[in-house]
Amino acid sequence: MISARINWFYILIGVLLVSMLYISGRYFKGSGDAAIGIAQTTEYKVNSEKSALVKSVNVISGMQVKEGDLLIELTGQELEMDIAKLTNRIVILKLEREEKSKLLASEVSYIKAQTGIEIEELEEEILQTASELKMNEALTREFVSDKKGMESPLNIKINSLKQQKQKREEAMNIKIKDVQQRFKTDQYLLENQVVLQESELNLLAEEKRKLNKYASANGVVKNVYVKPGEQVDAFTQLLEINPLRPTTVIAYLVNRKSDVFPIGASVSVSSYDQRRNSIAGKVIGYGSVNELPDILQKSTATKAFGQEVFIEIPEDNLLANGEKVLIR
Repeated sequence: MISARINWFYILIGVLLVSMLYISGRYFKGSGDAAIGIAQTTEYKVNSEKSALVKSVNVISGMQVKEGDLLIELTGQELEMDIAKLTNRIVILKLEREEKSKLLASEVSYIKAQTGIEIEELEEEILQTASELKMNEALTREFVSDKKGMESPLNIKINSLKQQKQKREEAMNIKIKDVQQRFKTDQYLLENQVVLQESELNLLAEEKRKLNKYASANGVVKNVYVKPGEQVDAFTQLLEINPLRPTTVIAYLVNRKSDVFPIGASVSVSSYDQRRNSIAGKVIGYGSVNELPDILQKSTATKAFGQEVFIEIPEDNLLANGEKVLIR
């Protein structure tokens, strides 16, 4: 009876041992094909590429920013002067173009009015001569029986007046076309000048826009080193930003070979305390053997060391900066 109890006791111990080994192999952090690490961010520094004047600072330390937000507006005095000159020049050219359009309308109207007076005089003379012709025909109808081969001087005069009117109209149209052609040439030259000036202005505006500093990713402003109205030299550091979410994980291999996580391998990175909070990562390189951070040490008396493994993770994760993570 005692022997049976002892057997059952050893069987229970064996089952418990196997279970513990399974649990340790499957879930124990830092063993088998798993490792522990820390999710971290690397702050990025924003510098000025050129000498510039700080026009405005739109952020303060501790402020959260989104990708694309305007952080600091920079400008240059010479650049601003060039932009102002070009802008004024474009305005003047457009005004000149409008004035020439009005001038064309006035000149065409003047030509029509000037020639119109002559044409009206000719038309009046044609009507008067036609009236005289009709009257003479009525008076001479009784006395002249055969009119064949005869052409009245008044008919000749009327035809001559009509030809003069036609020539006046043709001359007027030629003058108008000449004026319109000159106008088209002037407008074409002005339009080309406007297009060229606007292209140059767009280049300057783009250069000015590039001076401004925008957030390249979501994050929190760590430090701001400049203030509005300050003149800065080229490559001056303007501010620092901490990304909102970690993009790198440093894992530590303790007493294990580096071939556990080969470079380029895909791994799963999950929160040490919340296993469901996980994201896919990629091994990008190895570092040196260093002392594990305090958060990863199992004992404060005996310090553990491990080889660094650098893992890249996407920005859209739910991990916190400095959080302890499990890598599989």
